[in-house]
Amino acid sequence: MKLRNLFLLAGAIFVCGMTSISYAQEKLEDVGIVFNDGTNLNKKIVDVVKYVGTCPGWYSESVIGWFRHKEVPTKKGRRVRIVNEKFRNITNKVPYTDRKYTKNENSQIIGFDFDTSHRGSKFVIKPGVNQFTYLIYDGKYGKSNMQTIKKGNFSVEVNPKVREYQRDIEWRSNLYFVCLNQEGEIVEEESLDNCQYPAAQETRKL
Repeated sequence: MKLRNLFLLAGAIFVCGMTSISYAQEKLEDVGIVFNDGTNLNKKIVDVVKYVGTCPGWYSESVIGWFRHKEVPTKKGRRVRIVNEKFRNITNKVPYTDRKYTKNENSQIIGFDFDTSHRGSKFVIKPGVNQFTYLIYDGKYGKSNMQTIKKGNFSVEVNPKVREYQRDIEWRSNLYFVCLNQEGEIVEEESLDNCQYPAAQETRKL
């Protein structure tokens, strides 16, 4: 996975008004995201590797998770829609994910990514505290047959754990054999089988 804008911690102010979404904050143990390490609900430490030296770069672990609500059972045809409210005043296209909520008391798997705008199938998050709103519903979202089962909000805290490693260009040596004459010059037309003065030479490649 490519990591972009990991430390671009832009501040976001969410102003509550007549058109804003406002729900009572629920207990963290009741609703939220279970991450792939399975240790804490709504908390995730992301392992990040920073390479320094002549071959710099970044590597971040793949972050996945599942939505869970202890009070709302999973059911065939049920879905959950989650919005990252932290980005509402940053981008025109607010990041969201819409997943099945049908079995095993968890939603369909959710892939997470670090960025500043919604893109592809990944659900965008930022380092720090993210404010999510959710809607559990039956039917099709936005259609007349949609039935709201439960809605609310919760917070997810994501903290990168950065480890630094030295990574430099390495020279790799490859040996190849040539035929030489008495003066030490390479004889191109002479085969090694009949060569009186075979020798090994080395090429260096990055």
